[in-house]
Amino acid sequence: DRLGELSEVRELNDAQKAEVAQLEREYKTVSRQLEVAIREAQAAALAKPAPKKTAAESLREILKDARGASREIVLGTGENGDVRSSGAIALDIKDMIPTLNEGLGLPKGATLVSGVIGDEVWPVSLDDAEIEEVGETVPLTDQDLTFANIKPTSARAGLSIVVSNTAIDNAEFDLLGFVQQKFTLALKKYLAKKLYSQAQWTGAVKGPFSGLAKTGDITIGADSYKNILKAVAKFSDKGFFEGDVVIIMDRETEAELKATPLIQGAAGGFVVQNGRCAGYPYIVTHYLNTTLSGSTGALEPTAKKYIAFGYFEWFALQQHGDVRMTIDATSQAVAKKNLTAVTLNTAWSMTDLSKYINGANNTTQAFALYEVVEEEPTTE
Repeated sequence: DRLGELSEVRELNDAQKAEVAQLEREYKTVSRQLEVAIREAQAAALAKPAPKKTAAESLREILKDARGASREIVLGTGENGDVRSSGAIALDIKDMIPTLNEGLGLPKGATLVSGVIGDEVWPVSLDDAEIEEVGETVPLTDQDLTFANIKPTSARAGLSIVVSNTAIDNAEFDLLGFVQQKFTLALKKYLAKKLYSQAQWTGAVKGPFSGLAKTGDITIGADSYKNILKAVAKFSDKGFFEGDVVIIMDRETEAELKATPLIQGAAGGFVVQNGRCAGYPYIVTHYLNTTLSGSTGALEPTAKKYIAFGYFEWFALQQHGDVRMTIDATSQAVAKKNLTAVTLNTAWSMTDLSKYINGANNTTQAFALYEVVEEEPTTE
């Protein structure tokens, strides 16, 4: 400002000329310092690594790219691409309200093997040899040992979720977390239904209790502890099991056994306590008491309640090959509805390795199903 005032003077004296020269030198110095600072700031910005994208941001970009910029035109987004400036109402996406599910855990002893490639084969010996007592010169009988191979039979399994493009475009929406949560929940439900339900599945993937006839009854009442122990002992007395048997029941049966003393009149605790049933690990799931509806093909409750036993070390649960996720946003089926479809494909198999043990002919030896019978009330 001072320099401008001085420049308006038509004739400058020596003092004024000296002041103008000094101001010009200061101006050039400040200008050079400002240029250097700008260059340094630009260099620092270029050297600074770009902020790491979250997984949700990466998936959102993939989904946007899948829709193809050349296949859609964005109309009227407002000034500077801000939808709010166009008068649209901004949506505040809250946390999803979760669906309620129960009984989805895997039992003790069950191991899930993923990424299986090729055909895995388990050799099984179908019979044993017996010692003979014979005379000194009597020849021994030739005994044959028979073997068989068990191969898993896998089946393609997957699901497809359609997501609104509006949700994809919303920067505050954790789309990846949402889709992953739904994929994970769907997988848990699929495995639990197959593992625990009595449904007579028609596909290749079947759990150990699928279509299994009951072995016997277990009376629940004053002698629940003794009855369960005797049933486990009889079931397990086959000479080849290792580890603990896992008991499977529904939540109502668990509640009853939590209130049933081990021994009537004694302070020994309850049948279910400290995470164990009669001393054995157990799983609670309502899927055990389900079967297929003849009319709809969906799972429906059984008329009776059951308790199941299992040695899950003898059950092979495998996921085969890759798990592929594909995205479809351009086919007519989804594009005309403003949707993007995220599809998951893989293959699963379930194999009961005990079906030929001890000479059994395709009959499970490691799993059993018992009907729950209520103790009849005593009358005096």
